[in-house]
Amino acid sequence: MKDSSQDGYVWASPGPYEVQRSFRRRKRNGGIFVLVLFSFIGFMVFGMSYFASPYVSADAQKGVGYATVAEKEIALVPYRRSGSRGLFQMITQDTFQVRLFAVELDTGRRLWDTQLSSMPPGWQAKVITAGARNAYVATDGGLVILDLATGDILARDGDIQGLPNPVTSSAAYGYDASSTSIVAMSADGGLRTIPLDTVVAAPAPPELARTWRSKLSPQRPGTESTSGASSSHGVLAGREKVELIPREDVPGLRLVRRTGNSGGTPIGETVFHEGRLLLTPPPGEVEGKGFPDSSSSAAGTPAGLVVVQHLRDLNSRNYAVSVVSVQTGQVVATHPIGPGMNRVLTSPGKRTLLFADGEDSMLGDGLATIGLDGRINWFYLGTIDFFGNPSF
Repeated sequence: MKDSSQDGYVWASPGPYEVQRSFRRRKRNGGIFVLVLFSFIGFMVFGMSYFASPYVSADAQKGVGYATVAEKEIALVPYRRSGSRGLFQMITQDTFQVRLFAVELDTGRRLWDTQLSSMPPGWQAKVITAGARNAYVATDGGLVILDLATGDILARDGDIQGLPNPVTSSAAYGYDASSTSIVAMSADGGLRTIPLDTVVAAPAPPELARTWRSKLSPQRPGTESTSGASSSHGVLAGREKVELIPREDVPGLRLVRRTGNSGGTPIGETVFHEGRLLLTPPPGEVEGKGFPDSSSSAAGTPAGLVVVQHLRDLNSRNYAVSVVSVQTGQVVATHPIGPGMNRVLTSPGKRTLLFADGEDSMLGDGLATIGLDGRINWFYLGTIDFFGNPSF
């Protein structure tokens, strides 16, 4: 039956003054909640494992090299890095690494830090030589050629053109100064040469091969000691020596310079307690078999400086290293260090490299560069960020 009450009623869209109601959906925050939850879990797993893990250990190796980049003298330092901090580094980083970094000796600024290989502990790396553009590093995994300016690896191991079967021993490579070329032993016993600043090998000339055949070896060398040396005296220049001698009737030592058995001329008035002079091989050299000997120089003396390790004061058991000007007797710089034996090298440009225990034993070994002006620039070896990358 038709409803008469609906007669004449017309359905139409809302007029200009009418508002059509719409249904509002409730905003859901589930996505944000899940994001926050996973972020929290990630922080707990990766972040807490990072803070709870010990610092990685890093040890400098013996085969340091030197070069010049942008008219600045740099040192090329190979070192071993062991361990990882946190779960993220365990997943993404090699536990054992052999690396090489470049550092400006005047400023202590590190230019780059490159992983050479993931070698087990005990394997060696040494800088053979460096040209104007390239550095050549022998490792127990083979030869690595790097760009001096960037640290990029240009060629390595079996990828070196002309050296298809390289020997995996750092003792199988050397530098021939007369021909300015790297000499490499191949697995078939033949010798190849790589001209400096190139990456292509070629058969060695017969005369050069005869000279080098007995100098290279396919056997991996044993772990070489990198301990330093210290003494109460060291060579200053020629027959002149610098010494630490006791003061009369009072504690402490003072610096003097003397020739032969003369009484000596004081170098400044600074008093050192339990002081030792650090010794260095000749500029540009690493420790030889006879180091130290009676002709070993006191560290810093090629640049007119003396480097002294000593207690910070009479009542302290903490150590520091001080740089003293031979000419003025003034202490140019002092830096706290750990109590261990320190290793010192001198660059061809008479700048000083000091490997020492750091003041903070948790951070491990450190390196100080001492420029010609005597300033000390210090940093810890193997410092890394959350992702395991070198931290400069």
